[in-house]
Amino acid sequence: MPAENILQLLPDAVVPSREELAAYWETVADNALPYLGRRPLKLVRHTKGTTFYHMGPLPEIPPAVNQFRLEKRKGGTGTRLWVEDLAGLLGLVEIGIVEIHPWGATIDDIEHPDTLVFDLDPGEGVEWGFVVETGLRLKELLAAEGLDCWPKTTGGKGLHVMVPVERRMDWDRAHAYTRAIAERLAATARDRYTTSAALEARRGRLFIDYLRNGRGTTAVGAYSPRARPGFPIAARSTRQLAPDRAWAAFGCIQY
Repeated sequence: MPAENILQLLPDAVVPSREELAAYWETVADNALPYLGRRPLKLVRHTKGTTFYHMGPLPEIPPAVNQFRLEKRKGGTGTRLWVEDLAGLLGLVEIGIVEIHPWGATIDDIEHPDTLVFDLDPGEGVEWGFVVETGLRLKELLAAEGLDCWPKTTGGKGLHVMVPVERRMDWDRAHAYTRAIAERLAATARDRYTTSAALEARRGRLFIDYLRNGRGTTAVGAYSPRARPGFPIAARSTRQLAPDRAWAAFGCIQY
């Protein structure tokens, strides 16, 4: 694999087989596509024994996988892939894609997000119950702003709070707005929260990550598999996944 195609190596990745991935997407595509479809994608790829965040064009693209040319902020152009149906998801499997990380904007208007995200990432020693409690506090802050939200487990240790918005703000404004919300929440308990990505600041605290709200930044998509042991997925949370009252109060959907 050419080094110029590797954005970040994932040496500890555990990858399902392509047969497992194809069967999975055939099962969940109808639920997944509202969150993954028609969006520029950042992708985790496994090929020739190597798992990595892919960058740059691919030499061969299945017909059902679409390419999108965009202007880079620092000059020049780039290529992103996007899909709109099951055939596209299966096409991604065909070229070794394991994880799908969509933009918070769609291909018809990449400059104005329709979804914001707060990544609640617990540091060492932070319990899951506190993550959920923080999600509920964040929901209250957002409700006061007139915004709804929904929770998404990440297939890891954290929680994403997803915020649908009208496409009125550009990425710079979205970044500033989510930073202000994150700082407001962190100020309520500085000994338990941080908005700094520095590892030292995150030890024993919950990192309220607003940094995914920028042009070209992404968060793992709902229903995306993760390249981790046990075939975990990122999931829009349901009452079946978390039946306790506090979690249900978050607005979890019922399938």
